[in-house]
Amino acid sequence: MRSFFKSVIFWAAVICVLPAAAAGGIREDKPESVQASQSIILPDEKKIKLLCTSTGQITEMDIEDYAVYAVLEEVPFIPDAEALKAQVCAARTYAARRIISGETEKGAHISDDGSRFQTALSESDARAVYGSDYDEALAAVKAAAMATEGEIIMYGEAPAAAVFHLSSAGVTESAENVWGKAYPYLVSVPSDCTEARREFTKAELAARISSEYEEAAGFDGIEILSSTDAGTVLSARLCGIELSGRRLSELLSLDSAAFEVCEKGDAVVFTVKGSGHLVGMSICGADELSRRGMGYREILEHYYPGTYIEKMQ
Repeated sequence: MRSFFKSVIFWAAVICVLPAAAAGGIREDKPESVQASQSIILPDEKKIKLLCTSTGQITEMDIEDYAVYAVLEEVPFIPDAEALKAQVCAARTYAARRIISGETEKGAHISDDGSRFQTALSESDARAVYGSDYDEALAAVKAAAMATEGEIIMYGEAPAAAVFHLSSAGVTESAENVWGKAYPYLVSVPSDCTEARREFTKAELAARISSEYEEAAGFDGIEILSSTDAGTVLSARLCGIELSGRRLSELLSLDSAAFEVCEKGDAVVFTVKGSGHLVGMSICGADELSRRGMGYREILEHYYPGTYIEKMQ
């Protein structure tokens, strides 16, 4: 687990036991708006309340412990030290935003619904996921948490929406292109690039589309209608209907909506760049910057331009 390539093998082996949010390494929801004072003052105990949706039980977790186990859930390998500090700051910032927003989930700040919230592994789940690597992973994340204790990412007078994704497409995407709302610090910046290929027969592709859209016809070619400068497909036409790039990527289980496509005989080949929504910090990109000698504050400033670090009181 000391390199990304080794971690890919590890992640493939354990992905089936992780919640949905962890499996993707990202969260897909739109950042919520938060108002806060310049000096971030949370309750003395700094606890985040978590709702178990199956039982209705609410438990409390220290914000520092939450940051540790949220990172263990969301990050599929052990990044370099400075990248890990940046990731812990992002998780801690998320918790602070939720606490400031109030107890909106039946008396809790978040629930265990990974499709809506950045959740955290329990100790037992973390041990199951990491196996023999658990002690190494826990020690690394705890060291990052101790080195950045209480630090969160700020923009203006509020904690930033420090969203992140697994890997980029050469540049990150803007929040405006993905969610339709501009955030001054969630803009396109240079980052890493990963690629993956997915291949479908024309019949398979038509079957996937028609299973969700009755009006879809047989496969008659695919046309990219619009895309962003970062490579995210905004709209495409195939099987007689128009779909957003994000919807098409969901139907085809593509890693992201940044893709190119070509036909080769009876096959339709997608070359997909990056993984996740591509907004904010790239986990793999931060790891690469850390290995090049960049500190965690510089990494955060790179991916969230105009933000700064402030320690909670």
